[in-house]
Amino acid sequence: MLIDTHAHLYSYEDVLRVVKDSADFGVETIVSISTDLATSKLNIDIASKIENVYSTVGVHPCDIDQYKIDDLVEIQNLCSLPKNKGIGEIGLDFYHSDDNRIKQFEFFDYQIDIAESNNMPIVIHARDSYYELIEYLKSKKIKSDFVVHCFTGSKEIAAKLVDLGSYISFTGIITFKKSSELREVAAFIPDDKIMIETDSPYLSPEPNRGKKNYPKNLIYIAECFSVIKNLSLEDMKKILKDNSVEFYKL
Repeated sequence: MLIDTHAHLYSYEDVLRVVKDSADFGVETIVSISTDLATSKLNIDIASKIENVYSTVGVHPCDIDQYKIDDLVEIQNLCSLPKNKGIGEIGLDFYHSDDNRIKQFEFFDYQIDIAESNNMPIVIHARDSYYELIEYLKSKKIKSDFVVHCFTGSKEIAAKLVDLGSYISFTGIITFKKSSELREVAAFIPDDKIMIETDSPYLSPEPNRGKKNYPKNLIYIAECFSVIKNLSLEDMKKILKDNSVEFYKL
């Protein structure tokens, strides 16, 4: 059985059907990740109603401009609710916005403090910001577990992140024909630091690339990893499940 460590279930009209379909494909648990205050509340509600679905709460770096730092008190209030398992996705995105770096760091830092004060893991979004993230992590010395989701960086960057204690999570991008370098990076990651995710409804893996993604497609990413790591699919599934359970304290 598998755990989808990063999906956005609020994106679907029939969430219960998506969850049931996923279970039929061996995805027994889904963590639904938030990007702002509205989706944080939606995920809390979804998790409260559906078995084997959990939430994280947080404000994505691309969504911070609609808020003031004081608004993050709401994240503090939501994070300790039943079935919420982490803070995220939060982080640094200099691809979509490079003119609000100071505010991005402020929101990132504040939400990390929330995670640490509540003993919760952190789901990190980083785009065009790996080196800045690494320098920040060196100085911050985060006590909570953290994962860099949807990793697409180099082996050098991955090594530095792992040295800092990070888990590394891969999406369906790992299955793409042109992702041979990323597969080499994945092979390098220690087994106990690997996680996988669909990031659904985005980034559908082969053979469904270009279509709307669903948590049930996680199996294709797991199969790809079993080849990368030269392990049986069952052994690979166990490693991935154990890491996910350890990270989210499931």
